[in-house]
Amino acid sequence: MSYQQTLFNQGYTSQADSTAFFLASNGKNDPNSELLATFDGLFQNSNLGDEHPRCRFPARYHWLIEKLSTSIKIPAAPKCGAFNTFRETLNAAGATMIFPAAYLNSPSSMFGHTLLRIDQHGQDKSNRILAYTASYAAKNDPSDNQLSFVFKGLMGGYPGEMTVLPYYMKLKEYRDIESRDIWEYPLNLTQEETDQMVRHLWEVSGETFDYYFFTENCSYRLLGVLDAIRSEKPMLKAFRLHAIPVDTVRAALQRGYIVDAIYRPSIVNQFQYQLDLLSPDQRDLVYGLVNHPIPEHANLEHYPAEQKAAILETAFLYSRLVTTVPQQVAAKRSLQLLRDRNELDVESPLPELPTPTQRDDQGHLSSRLQISAGKFDDQPYIGFDWRPAYHALSDPGLGYPLGSELKFVDMSLRYYQDDGLKMEDLSLIGIKSITARNRFFRPLSWTFDIGGHRVEEHEKRAWVPHIQGLAGPAWDVNGGLLYVLAGGQGQVSSKLKSGFDVRAHTSIGYLRKTHSQQFLISANFEQSAINESDPDLNLSARHDLQLSSNWNIFWEFERSKISGSYRNQYELGIKVFY
Repeated sequence: MSYQQTLFNQGYTSQADSTAFFLASNGKNDPNSELLATFDGLFQNSNLGDEHPRCRFPARYHWLIEKLSTSIKIPAAPKCGAFNTFRETLNAAGATMIFPAAYLNSPSSMFGHTLLRIDQHGQDKSNRILAYTASYAAKNDPSDNQLSFVFKGLMGGYPGEMTVLPYYMKLKEYRDIESRDIWEYPLNLTQEETDQMVRHLWEVSGETFDYYFFTENCSYRLLGVLDAIRSEKPMLKAFRLHAIPVDTVRAALQRGYIVDAIYRPSIVNQFQYQLDLLSPDQRDLVYGLVNHPIPEHANLEHYPAEQKAAILETAFLYSRLVTTVPQQVAAKRSLQLLRDRNELDVESPLPELPTPTQRDDQGHLSSRLQISAGKFDDQPYIGFDWRPAYHALSDPGLGYPLGSELKFVDMSLRYYQDDGLKMEDLSLIGIKSITARNRFFRPLSWTFDIGGHRVEEHEKRAWVPHIQGLAGPAWDVNGGLLYVLAGGQGQVSSKLKSGFDVRAHTSIGYLRKTHSQQFLISANFEQSAINESDPDLNLSARHDLQLSSNWNIFWEFERSKISGSYRNQYELGIKVFY
């Protein structure tokens, strides 16, 4: 029923928002009344068929009958045709938690996602894509853009709904269209627990709950399903403030639900892996077979059958991903490549992409606390930084996509010897998606930030709110990301000369991460488009050293030219993730 205590513990309320989910008129806010109404439902006329309470809420009644005294004579169960059809269709023998990893080009997907696959009797590796999944998601307006979706999702502007769909449809959405790696975590459920899971899914399928991107989201509802079948190990209470998908995977691991981890790579990563196994000439041929197929097919004939198979298989994957060719044309070329490959009587010479050495759930935890000591100009300070979620460019990279950043309420406080405690920076929402371009793919890198920071104004450092957006290209240079981004920043404050300012902003940087270290070098240029002033310049270098998964030390140096004056900043600190 998802009852929780209200604020200040003044009572209880259910997170379900549909009136049809309750048998008592005040059932949403009175669990005792709902329990009595549920008990009364046992004795209703069995001729009600699918409308009988025991047919509508089989999980609830299964639990209640187990709790009742054996001296109470319970009527025979009614025939529940719709539920029985649902149960027989799922044919459930177990379940697997599915975790599609972060998707950089969509703000609403940069956290990742979780859903359940209902594994069937007789299922094996060859047919598990035919199983069904249970997934909770916002019922958003298709006309909303990504930023609108994030804003409404944060504010509870959408209803959420649990749906049951075939797994192959979800694979197409996450792995093929959005190019997300997928981790599959089989759960150690008994048959009885699996049966109760199916009963619970029947109850909540089609019912509405308020959707909140940060709290009551896909992963939170999935934990509710697990809590409904194994109530002695509840997980929802630990996620009242936020429920980040990868954290819920960790919670399931810690409570012993998960017994294995299976990697299913995205088409993009499988393609890139196969491409790296080919020679430069063969890579040129892969590009040509999809973009200019007629002259390139003649060059293909010069290769022996095994190498020809490798080229055709890689070109086929590329034809499913290419965006520079019209979709209908790409589909025809894809079919031809598949036919050509099938004519070759040789086994595939290309191996599958190996499982990564570190899974997403083995990266650093989502919340971060940072303590530092530094000096700005001639003023020493102690810094205190806190962020409830999720990941920054300078954080340890293992388990997170290179070039990704997603921050919520990232605040930086400093205690200066002369000026006392001050808010230095605040990022309410900070997003970076920096992805390398190459001959085959040309993504646009971009950043977005809403928050505030200190600026030089009237010879004082004033606090100014801002909104900033940048975009541009990035390239892979020696295993790191070199990026050039340009855009603008809007500032509004009574402390500014004109009350507001619009500034052109350019950022050039290089990010490189190894197993235990991160390096970030950047140069930022700003010029007001309203006020006559010299451009501001900031050069910075930062080095982070990972001590363990959740402990990190760093140093940073900045050289700035602000309002014609040069300033230096030095900082040394430690970060802990929790």
